[in-house]
Amino acid sequence: MKGIFTRLRDGLAKTRKALTEQVDRLVVGKREIDDEALERLEEILIMGDVGVKATNKLIQQLSQMVSKKEINDLEQLKQHLTYEVLKFLDVDAPPFDVSKAKPFVIMVIGVNGTGKTTAIAKMAKWFKDQGKQSILAAADTFRAAAIEQLEIWGRRANVDIIKRKAGADPSAVVF
Repeated sequence: MKGIFTRLRDGLAKTRKALTEQVDRLVVGKREIDDEALERLEEILIMGDVGVKATNKLIQQLSQMVSKKEINDLEQLKQHLTYEVLKFLDVDAPPFDVSKAKPFVIMVIGVNGTGKTTAIAKMAKWFKDQGKQSILAAADTFRAAAIEQLEIWGRRANVDIIKRKAGADPSAVVF
């Protein structure tokens, strides 16, 4: 069974490959950067789940470089796109300070089968190992065996778990 980080890495690799292939297709056979090329790049980024806000920012930065003649052809555009995306991802994250909020709550949501339950159990154990008190709330009351799965992880991590019967209102668990 693949771990969460392996699945995440594999998923990101597929996305990166698909984006790269589409950008390569945009570049192949063309040299000139025109409005159509920038619009097509914008479409590729949005369809690749880069996000509208991030895409707009990237396209704006690249368009400015094109208008200033800092980028002269599509191959350079591709190189600068890579650089700008890397800059975009290089963010200084603030320290993870749990002492500021009492209780400090982390709500995890996402698509089924992506490893959320395993990840939260690992986070709970990590916090416990740091001397913090952790409690898991089994609010996924409708997925088959979700409560049992969290109980197993809670025992492994030696962390308390709050639960209700399967099918119960999730808010009854959380509040």
